Amino acid sequence: MKKIIAVAFMLGCASLFSQEKGFIEQNYIEVSGRAEKELSPDEIYLDITITEKDNRGKVSIERQEKSLFKRLASIGIDLTKDLQISDISSSLEKFFLKKNAILLTKSYVLKVNGTSQLTALFEQLEQEGITDVKITRTALSNFEQVSREIMADAALNAMKSAEAIAGALGRTLGKALYIQSYASFPRSYRVNTAVKMMDSSAEFAGGEFLPDFQKIKMEHQVVVRFALE
Repeated sequence: MKKIIAVAFMLGCASLFSQEKGFIEQNYIEVSGRAEKELSPDEIYLDITITEKDNRGKVSIERQEKSLFKRLASIGIDLTKDLQISDISSSLEKFFLKKNAILLTKSYVLKVNGTSQLTALFEQLEQEGITDVKITRTALSNFEQVSREIMADAALNAMKSAEAIAGALGRTLGKALYIQSYASFPRSYRVNTAVKMMDSSAEFAGGEFLPDFQKIKMEHQVVVRFALE
């Protein structure tokens, strides 16, 4: 049994060595191809917080939330897909000669589609009196599709370079023998921009306040070895 295993191992090594030697001895050309795109984000994520304050005109969290949801729906936001609760907290504060008051806070993560919907959101939040708003990150809705397109462009650029070199040397390009891929595809960018709407209501109402979002840069590079015929 041991002899049989040893013979099988030697035959396997010989086969691998033969394949590697055949690849090395084959005429080939190695080139790299690169492609990139810079795209404006079309998904914007925000943190929104509402607070139940202790005063004579106290408005409950539930009532504020209901009013907020109505305003969000009015500008085309899908509450089931684009809004989620991120935190609920309460604090017990003591007042001199007053009863203890429990202040509730509720935070949400909201996604809006593009700057036009963001402008509409700012207007609704300003009318609602909600001031605790922060833009946290931006992203692309068609990320997977764009990444595949850039990969294909990088491979096509590599082939064009190889064809140019092979043609200049009087050779013909054959099939691809080896491909290595290097991607740089950030899915989103962090923004972390606090929005002070009550201090800039005129700017929001006129749609003039829009953060200058950084474009999302997507790059892809391939290294390809083509056979030469």
